[in-house]
Amino acid sequence: MDKRLRKYEIKLFDLEEGTNRFDYRLGQDFFDGFGTMEFEKAGIDATVNITKRGQLMEVDLHTRGAVELLDDRTAEPYMQDLNGHLRTLLRYGHEYNDDNEDLIIIPYDTPVFNVAQLLYEAVMLSIPMKHLNPQNAAEETEREDEPEVIDPRWMELKKLLNDKNT
Repeated sequence: MDKRLRKYEIKLFDLEEGTNRFDYRLGQDFFDGFGTMEFEKAGIDATVNITKRGQLMEVDLHTRGAVELLDDRTAEPYMQDLNGHLRTLLRYGHEYNDDNEDLIIIPYDTPVFNVAQLLYEAVMLSIPMKHLNPQNAAEETEREDEPEVIDPRWMELKKLLNDKNT
């Protein structure tokens, strides 16, 4: 694991019963630890709440901030606001298993759990599929509201076509 991501390790044996809160600021260096990204700038505030109840821990992540994306239509950069949420359960077991997206089983002797992957997923899932600058989308809506002006020459040609078909 990239050593930049070590600061997202949570010492499980130090957690108290009840809710434990951890706050992080995710910048571009965080995302660079995961390889090539579709954005160049990032500023995300993340809150991780881990509620411990015996051998079971509920992990609740909230992310809020913005990343710079390229508009799909204009290829110009814009800042996309993001708001993400991810919830999963951690449970002790004999061996590590993350096949179920809602439950992660970790070995009994696991001293730390790194939440970096979960934070990454929460942010990436909050990025819209279509990258459209909201300002450009507003301009597009305004253009759609305007009545379409048709060149009178086209209207005459359309009449000729209709006369020919009847």
